[in-house]
Amino acid sequence: MLLCGLSSLLMVSCQEQEIRFYNIMALVLIILVFGLFVYFHHRSSVRLKKAYRELEIANNRAQELSRMKSDFIQQISHEIRTPLNILSGFTQVLTMQGAKYDEATLQEMKSKITENTDRITSLVNKMLELSEARNQTVIESKDKVTAVQIATEAINASGIAHASHLEFDLLIAPDVKEVRIQTNLAAAARALSLILDNARKFTAPVEGRPQTLSDQLQKVVLRVTALHGKLFFSVEDTGMGIPHKDAERIFDEFVQLDEYYEGCGIGLTVARSLTRRIAGDIKVDTAYIGGSRFVMTLPI
Repeated sequence: MLLCGLSSLLMVSCQEQEIRFYNIMALVLIILVFGLFVYFHHRSSVRLKKAYRELEIANNRAQELSRMKSDFIQQISHEIRTPLNILSGFTQVLTMQGAKYDEATLQEMKSKITENTDRITSLVNKMLELSEARNQTVIESKDKVTAVQIATEAINASGIAHASHLEFDLLIAPDVKEVRIQTNLAAAARALSLILDNARKFTAPVEGRPQTLSDQLQKVVLRVTALHGKLFFSVEDTGMGIPHKDAERIFDEFVQLDEYYEGCGIGLTVARSLTRRIAGDIKVDTAYIGGSRFVMTLPI
């Protein structure tokens, strides 16, 4: 009987331990399931928040692009309408029956007609180039040219040397005058001419602008130097300058920091795109004071 009693006690003890074990396992399983639920819920929440932030950023970007495009269309309308009105006016004057003009008047009208024709042509060319601005295809670099050739073509194309409101200087370091590089001359010169054109534009006095630039003659300097296997074309001007926060934004499509100046915010976009496609780059020197400095680099 004693043995039977001990056997019964052992069986009860084993059953209790078994029950306790199952209870512990059930508790562990519950905790594990709860932990997994919390973990996946947290991950889902994080993903949802991230997706919401990305959607919000995309929405803000879309709104900003929409606003910039609207501004761009308005600016384009103004940029085209103004020279067209001038051309139309001179055409009517020149075709008036019996109208006679002295040589000085005729020369002035011809100059204005040429100037505004060039303005429209330049705008159309930029519009065509803008369609290629997002193209990342490498441009073939088969031309062996000097830095002087690139600078000279860019200066002639921009017309900056003949701008009446500024003094222009070309400074080429002695050690780079004979340096020849393999690049695409047309793309390099075009990009540099757009930077020079930007400097010419933003140093010019503007009618109707609340705070105009100083009446004294403005200045633009193109410096050409070489360092660490690269050519540097630095365009410095005494114009309105570029805020540090806009140093990268200025290269975006349709961005124009001052609506009083002519232009539609695509020149710098095209310039950087062309330069990067020939293995170079264009940046704003944010440390420069007293105006703006754009630095275009090309590999030697």
